[in-house]
Amino acid sequence: MRRTTLLSLAAVLLMLGLCLVAWRVVLAPTVLRVAVGPLASEDARLIAAAGQYLVREHEALRLKIVPTDGEAESARAVDEDRADLAVVRTDVAMPERAQAVAIMHRDAITIVAPPSRGIATISDLRGRTVGVVRRMPANLRLLELLLSHYEVPKEGVRTVLLDGPEQIEAALRSGQIDAVLAVGTVNGRTVSATVSAVTMAGDGAGPVFLAVNEAEAIAQPSPYHDTFDIVPGTFGGTPPRPSETVKTLGVNHVLVAATSLPDAEVSELTRLLFTLRPVIAREIPLANRIEAPELENGPSTLTVHPGASAYYEDEVLSFFDRYSDWFYLGLFGLSILGSGLAWLASQASSHQRSSTLGLLDRLLEIVRHARSAEGLSKLDELEREADDILGVALSHAGTGRLDQHGVSAFTLGLEQARQAIAERRRTLGRTRPLLAPAAE
Repeated sequence: MRRTTLLSLAAVLLMLGLCLVAWRVVLAPTVLRVAVGPLASEDARLIAAAGQYLVREHEALRLKIVPTDGEAESARAVDEDRADLAVVRTDVAMPERAQAVAIMHRDAITIVAPPSRGIATISDLRGRTVGVVRRMPANLRLLELLLSHYEVPKEGVRTVLLDGPEQIEAALRSGQIDAVLAVGTVNGRTVSATVSAVTMAGDGAGPVFLAVNEAEAIAQPSPYHDTFDIVPGTFGGTPPRPSETVKTLGVNHVLVAATSLPDAEVSELTRLLFTLRPVIAREIPLANRIEAPELENGPSTLTVHPGASAYYEDEVLSFFDRYSDWFYLGLFGLSILGSGLAWLASQASSHQRSSTLGLLDRLLEIVRHARSAEGLSKLDELEREADDILGVALSHAGTGRLDQHGVSAFTLGLEQARQAIAERRRTLGRTRPLLAPAAE
């Protein structure tokens, strides 16, 4: 009985330990690595703010920033399994082993020139010099794409790479450049500062915005480009800048997730991203630009991660739906464990019964041997053995391994053994009492 109790206690402790481990695993937050860069960029600040809010709200998902030099390295980080997520620009690099989760913001290709330069269309850039804000090869490729569409040889347009908008006014006044191309959100610092610098260089005269009226035709066959409308008055001013809607080409900054990332984690991340968007926007206004990608399949749409798609289409599985198989397996395992414990208890009980029956059988053998013993020494030996059996029986009774019926059986057996030994002593001519007489 004691051994069974210990086994049962050990099994219960084991089950409790497994339950605690499983509980810790379930409750432990999942950390997702996000490749984004450079660290001073708006994208990095947005991801950092989102990560801080997830920690503050004690959410099950956490974000760990993997800093990179830019979108191209961020894309490689996912393909090389150094990151689970990445913020990339569609026309710079898209990871081969990742799919879209959300569009973080749309960037407009803004081309402006002072009115004094006589530039009104992209075709007018032939023979001119264009300053490209920020030293990014991708921005040069965008200019070449536009020139190619309007059949302007790229060799016929000179380019000057500018580190930032602060160089624009001096470059225009000195005649170093005739127009400027900037890529960014229309209300972001880069584009707004570019428009302001061109306005200052034109002595306050509003800049000319070069429209890309065929932007839809350019973007239609490509998942990397988009169309964008710069609405009147976007950059303020009187008269408003621009004075009418300007159609242009755009590119998107997209949050992508590795295809190996579980759908449930991506669905939860997508939910949290849109749930926290208004809160994050108080600190980072760019968060208001977060939106869902198009879900229709086509040559110009991004491939959306199944987990994000499930959230957008309201098909996220419930907790029980996701883990029902594990519940059933757990119940099955507990059933097997319970059956095993019952078998062990049964085996222990059978062993105890066999041990008890063995002692009783030995008492019967002592009775038989006592009746045929040839000498007193043999009777003494049988008597000592009967005493030993009595000691074992009393020990079993003290630990609960021997019940009242067992005690009665042993008492009867011992009496028979003592009686057989006493009768044989008388027969051999020498009788010795089995127990010492009580003291008077």
